Amino acid sequence: MFNQDYLMRQIQQLTQVLNRILVQVMKLKKSGSATEIVNFTNEKLKETLDTNIEELSSIIDSKGLAYIKTDKNFDNENLNILADIFYELAERCFEDSNTHQQSLKMYSQSLLIYEFIETDEKTYSIDRNVKITKINYLLKQDKF
Repeated sequence: MFNQDYLMRQIQQLTQVLNRILVQVMKLKKSGSATEIVNFTNEKLKETLDTNIEELSSIIDSKGLAYIKTDKNFDNENLNILADIFYELAERCFEDSNTHQQSLKMYSQSLLIYEFIETDEKTYSIDRNVKITKINYLLKQDKF
């Protein structure tokens, strides 16, 4: 019982942290440079979770999302927020030639997470589906 309560509190705190980062990313997206937004996100992730975008991306690539769910205590809500952070960062970085390749990687990561949630969860999300469609379109267009 105690361990379950502790785990739930950790998941709730993670949700709050990720939501705060997402809100700030969306605010900065309107006025900040792509590099500034990525640096801010990395700084906040380092302060709160002792990680950064590149490390999370590497963990997803090497160990998979199941590892993040079980060993890092991410639930689908947290994964969705993380995917939204990747998505918003990618959207801001996409048009900048200096960060375009980084943007494609972030789009790919968000797509991977959204598709994982899509199969793991029984609830259909229109917003998530729209983002999946848009990312697939952008990634296919960029290959040509």
